[in-house]
Amino acid sequence: MPPFYPQRSPETWALGELQPPFTPHAVSASLPTWESVVRWSRREPGVVDKVKGGYPRFYINKIVQELGKEVLSRLNVTNANCMIFPSAASAARCTSSLLGKASPGSVRTVSFSMPNPLPEGLSPQEAKWAHFDIVIYPSDMQSEAMAFWRQSGDGISSRHAEYALSMINQLRPADDNCRTLCLDTVCQPCKAPRLQSGEKEKGFIRSLIAQLASSEKGGSLTAHDVFLFPKGLSAIYAVSRALRAMSLCGQDSIVVYGFPYSETVKCIELTGWSKFTLHGHGSKEELDRLEADLASGQRISALFCEFPSNPQLKSPDLPRLRALADQYNFVIACDETIGSFVNVEVLPYVDIVMTSLTKIFSGASDVMGGSVIVNPRSAYYDSIYDAIASLWEDTYFPTDAIALAQNCTDVVSRVKKCSHSAEAIANLIHAHPSVERVNYPALVPTRHLYEQCKRKEGGYGYLLSIIFHDPEAASVFYDNLHVAKGPSLGANFTLAIPYAVLSHFKELDWAASYDVPTHIVRISVGLEDPDELLAAVRRALDCVSRIGGP
Repeated sequence: MPPFYPQRSPETWALGELQPPFTPHAVSASLPTWESVVRWSRREPGVVDKVKGGYPRFYINKIVQELGKEVLSRLNVTNANCMIFPSAASAARCTSSLLGKASPGSVRTVSFSMPNPLPEGLSPQEAKWAHFDIVIYPSDMQSEAMAFWRQSGDGISSRHAEYALSMINQLRPADDNCRTLCLDTVCQPCKAPRLQSGEKEKGFIRSLIAQLASSEKGGSLTAHDVFLFPKGLSAIYAVSRALRAMSLCGQDSIVVYGFPYSETVKCIELTGWSKFTLHGHGSKEELDRLEADLASGQRISALFCEFPSNPQLKSPDLPRLRALADQYNFVIACDETIGSFVNVEVLPYVDIVMTSLTKIFSGASDVMGGSVIVNPRSAYYDSIYDAIASLWEDTYFPTDAIALAQNCTDVVSRVKKCSHSAEAIANLIHAHPSVERVNYPALVPTRHLYEQCKRKEGGYGYLLSIIFHDPEAASVFYDNLHVAKGPSLGANFTLAIPYAVLSHFKELDWAASYDVPTHIVRISVGLEDPDELLAAVRRALDCVSRIGGP
């Protein structure tokens, strides 16, 4: 299926519709009004019943749900739920996270794989990808299991689940004691579609990432320096686990500098670091405090940051952080998803670069993916590379890789167009009297820090967020903004969301304490005609101007 590109004019889809339409693998669903976002965050039935999908770590895709129901039925399991994973290792991590909260024997794993000998006509490669593992747990532990699914990024993809469903009559289950289990169903002939390996596409993606991230200042990369993961957060989770295993300088301490994406903090905490410190404002004062702590003898293994941050669009002082890392021997891991390889070069200052390929690298909003670059100029290159390689496994499903490879071929032109439109929109909104401020790399106080890493031909990015003087103005603006609305960012189509309400609904005061107020509106700018986008924004601002009028 070709990538989805929007029409000339932006459009808003009805509540719950998949974004983009016409694919069961869409990673967003429409939440077209402020009230619908609030009601979705409360999980009110009147909204939940209408939502056909969502971001796959927060909403389990319906294909994955179908596979879960099928395997529980075949195993005659009642009063329990399951989570599905692409490998035994990822299932084991989920099991480990649940065991301390469950009664003995209530959590178990079952592995589904092809019998030996293989069915006639089925290749070993196809048999490998038909495999999956499930973790079965009591129904009252659904929230704990969902937390692991959401925070680790380890769950099975919808395309992998789709393939497994097509093979379900051939698969044989075995429990965590390696006992083969009996199924009620009789084995049926295999009718699954032939599966391409995806190896060529994975190689293409890794090579393209290496090419885009290379620079005269940062040096050249090869595909060897790039690891692929099924999701952006699974890449972060793997990096955090690898760095903790390295125990650099004997430390078990990590710092997150700046306000990161909502699940990044929880993902890193999931790794089990003994000491975790959040400098969530990403300010000079916090950096001064970190330097003072290091000078006093405190030590850390690693520092995570985003460039720039989401949704504040602040940029950390990477040259200063690099100097501190060199002086005090810690690793810098940077998520550049918002900046993008096309606009910024962070490689000269960091040891590890992480990216959610789900976002603008793909653009089509119909496939997940993540990458990790290990900087070959890092003093810790061999140690980091070996640590990641020791826990990495190829769980990126072939048709996911094929879809991503198809989507990403025009990433450079897309990033440039989206960035150009976003800058024009940011300037328009910034000039409106109802607006307190616009968070955009070119308009925030850290502009000079962004420009230290901005490529010569790079822009200021495709993402911005808005804070109005009057909180009511935010909901009026959102409700009258005629663009797609819902979770995710970096789509080929413009996508808006009340960020704090969606991402921090149960911790709004905490988010506000880091300058992410309840009424913040985030806009990811897409490929629609720039004049049409500006007109849509003007109309929404005009509605704001009429608040309190006759």
